[in-house]
Amino acid sequence: MNQLLISDVAPGLALPELKFHVTPTRLIAGAFASRDYSRLHHDKNYVADIVGQRDIFANTQFQAALFERYLNDWSGPMGRVARMKFRMTSSVFGGDEVSINGVVEEVFASGKCGAGVTVGLTLSVDSDPRTSCEALYALPFSNGDNPWDRRKSDWLQPA
Repeated sequence: MNQLLISDVAPGLALPELKFHVTPTRLIAGAFASRDYSRLHHDKNYVADIVGQRDIFANTQFQAALFERYLNDWSGPMGRVARMKFRMTSSVFGGDEVSINGVVEEVFASGKCGAGVTVGLTLSVDSDPRTSCEALYALPFSNGDNPWDRRKSDWLQPA
């Protein structure tokens, strides 16, 4: 896997699409791994009969993990999520095929936080946007630079 550097990106750069099949097993494993024992994420009969939804659905942590995986697959092993905020507008159910797309919105390579980008992300099911995300993402300046060495508190302060 190649490591993406800050010099490799520019505003408007489209990230490659990721398609991912969301199985009920993955939803259940993700919910339990994040200690979310709500029946909404593992009990299909409860969800269908009591709640009125068609199937179990992804919790917040599952979707956050998908976005982080997407960014890390794109950037290489030295990329780092500094901040992520997202808005879920509709559920992602077991059996759905999701696609995630992203666009670099802003690039900054100076200030005490180092090099990074703001990326706008969209998670869709059948071309229907379900979750939008904005991520502040650290990238190395050069080979040997490690954004993981930067303090998170530096990232959250203006330059």
